[in-house]
Amino acid sequence: MIQKSMGMSAGAFNTREFFHGQTALFLRHVKAIMWGLCFALPLVLLLLSVATGNSAFAILAFPVQYLGLLAERWLFFAQARHPQNLYYQTVS
Repeated sequence: MIQKSMGMSAGAFNTREFFHGQTALFLRHVKAIMWGLCFALPLVLLLLSVATGNSAFAILAFPVQYLGLLAERWLFFAQARHPQNLYYQTVS
């Protein structure tokens, strides 16, 4: 038996919760920002800290990388192909 009906007359919570509604271009921008914040900028800050002897650069590298990791987590879930979205796409 295969169900081909959504079984409801309105949108489901899961289809709203697990769909971000952003374009592929937006996702590419987030990915570029994520790479910069996770790796490139913290590395530059650490190198500046070593070169200048100023520990403020090293301390600043932590929150910068943290923001990059938050962007990475959002991107990971935004790019996922969630089963309920796949199901509802075949139904509609």
